[in-house]
Amino acid sequence: MKNFKNILVVKEDKIEKSDVIFNDSFISTTKNNEEGIDYSNKIMIPGFFDVHTHGADGLDFSTVKSVEEIEKILSFYSKKGVTSVFPTLLTEHNEVVFNQLELIYEASKTNPIIKGIHVEGPFLSLEYKGAQLEECIQVPNKELVDKYIEHSHGLFKYMTIAPERENACEIIKYLVSKGITVSMGHSSATFDETKAAYEAGARNITHCLNAMKGIHQHFPSIATAALYIDDLYNEVILDGIHVHPEMVEWIRKLKGNDKVVGVTDSLMCAGLPDGEYMIGNSPIIVKDSDAKLKDSGVRAGSCLTMDKAFRNIKKFSNLDDIDATKITSLNAARLTHLDDKIGSIKEGKNADFIVLNKNYEIEEVYINGKKVC
Repeated sequence: MKNFKNILVVKEDKIEKSDVIFNDSFISTTKNNEEGIDYSNKIMIPGFFDVHTHGADGLDFSTVKSVEEIEKILSFYSKKGVTSVFPTLLTEHNEVVFNQLELIYEASKTNPIIKGIHVEGPFLSLEYKGAQLEECIQVPNKELVDKYIEHSHGLFKYMTIAPERENACEIIKYLVSKGITVSMGHSSATFDETKAAYEAGARNITHCLNAMKGIHQHFPSIATAALYIDDLYNEVILDGIHVHPEMVEWIRKLKGNDKVVGVTDSLMCAGLPDGEYMIGNSPIIVKDSDAKLKDSGVRAGSCLTMDKAFRNIKKFSNLDDIDATKITSLNAARLTHLDDKIGSIKEGKNADFIVLNKNYEIEEVYINGKKVC
């Protein structure tokens, strides 16, 4: 058992000075006579949960060759306060995806930061494919879903699908029946197609307002439905580039603090200077921290890290720490049905948390009660 004394704890509904006793779960108390380390002037917040990230520190989950390379990415994440992650795979050739699913599963055996895998595609729109490989986009089918489940050994927990594709609603129902969270994105869907997918069980929008048909007064679309349907979560890339800060605040005002899921959609360039990198096997150029495909200039993922995402949403929306941690931790846990274990500082939950100084700079990070940085 470890004991932090006099630390300012950000909980789900309040912020209070507490003593926190933990091993692999929390027991919080305001009065504790046990000896412990004095953490006055420090802040404890739940560890960040990034459900949409492709890589960092020069490596990409779609192209890594070993568990050791995956662990390098995970180490980078943990230093930025991430205690839970869904490594995200691009649309690729089937055998490539199968291999990467197996590799991430192997890494998950010794790295509890991995809570699932996000497969972004391949059941996407050609028109709004973004940086996804066009040649690998496919018609939705159960056989491929089953292969993903098999090769991930059940770690495949999250999928992005375009709701207008043929068989989409049937596949969404099938995914949900397998315990997989369905997100809608890379899509030219109408409002009605999006609503039908929601009724089939889809519960999230992948990087809202990016790689989708936009808002038009005559032609309501997936973007309209994303903001109109109250129960839909909206992923938002919080770099201030993919979605302008004022548009981030607009989304938050419409959806509320409980339905926005802050993500990075980070690429291998995260943590590295401007230059030339790759997304999967496609070259990108990063200039002023803005990543674009080299051949077309289409914006790809980001260079964002979750600690900056946390500071950005506080600044963009003038949020207190409770609501900022919902957007960077708790909402993702609720979306993926993991909030009984992670997402907030609460008795019985995993000891996944961050210690910040008064300037919101990370000083310590714990995963399952173990200090990782």
